[in-house]
Amino acid sequence: MIAGRQGGATMAVRGWGIAAGASFALAVVLAIVGKILESRGLATPAVKTGFIAAAVAAFIVICGSVPPLAVRLFLASQVAVGNGEVPVIVFMQRHETTIVRGMWVFMATGAAIALPHILRNLGWKV
Repeated sequence: MIAGRQGGATMAVRGWGIAAGASFALAVVLAIVGKILESRGLATPAVKTGFIAAAVAAFIVICGSVPPLAVRLFLASQVAVGNGEVPVIVFMQRHETTIVRGMWVFMATGAAIALPHILRNLGWKV
């Protein structure tokens, strides 16, 4: 746990940070390379589709990586300012993994609701 607390599940956030950073870097590289290919006339529809798929995948990884980082940052900040013994912070530290999983479920539910509308706006028949 944060500040050496015993018991409860905690998440290893280093991997989530690496995933978020690598996905962001991938999105930047995709944007640069895509613009270069487009300016030279090499961006065929198949290439564009591949770039869009890779960009969406990078976005999904970034979105999935942010909740563990945000929860850990919040809890570490609370401990740093001296609120580590406040009951709600202690509770959140003990249930950090459950909080993050709840955030993921909430985000996935929103994405599932939005997906048909997104596909319809892209011209797909849903």
